[in-house]
Amino acid sequence: MAVVSSRVKTAICSAVVVLAVSCGVVPPVDEASRPAPDLVLEKVDGSGTLSLADQKGAVVLVDLWATWCAPCLAELPHLQQLADSFDPEEFVMLGIVLESGAREEIDEFIHGQGISYPNLMGKEGTKESFGPFLGYPTKYLISKDGMIVKKYFGIVGESLSEDVRQFVRSGSIGSTGS
Repeated sequence: MAVVSSRVKTAICSAVVVLAVSCGVVPPVDEASRPAPDLVLEKVDGSGTLSLADQKGAVVLVDLWATWCAPCLAELPHLQQLADSFDPEEFVMLGIVLESGAREEIDEFIHGQGISYPNLMGKEGTKESFGPFLGYPTKYLISKDGMIVKKYFGIVGESLSEDVRQFVRSGSIGSTGS
């Protein structure tokens, strides 16, 4: 019997998780309210940095994604539509691009996709700063006071829009009680 390296096992497990997530098998997870990480990351467009902590006062949706991730790419138009449907004082859509190459190439890619909401360059430790990471895409809904209230795996679609609308309007989502 051949010995399977830990890298191969990790790759297989990751592929299974990505398949499950991209097929919508993993439901959103109500998070025990906890502070969002205090990240300051370079903007993909090269115009400086953005601090997650400076977004307090608005509901924030952070999307951890990669340019090579098919489910991530499929969801970009929906996330852009979501970003466009709110006043930026009420709701901020932020992409954090990880494991995807040079900033200039990513910027060109994002523009080619028609994405105008802010995207940031993730770095080592970024995805782990939010807690356990299953795979791409993973999104975090953050309250106006900077607390993570819900985590989403894979393509979420209309349920994400409903949660964001409800959270912006009332400050809570269904069973989170936040």
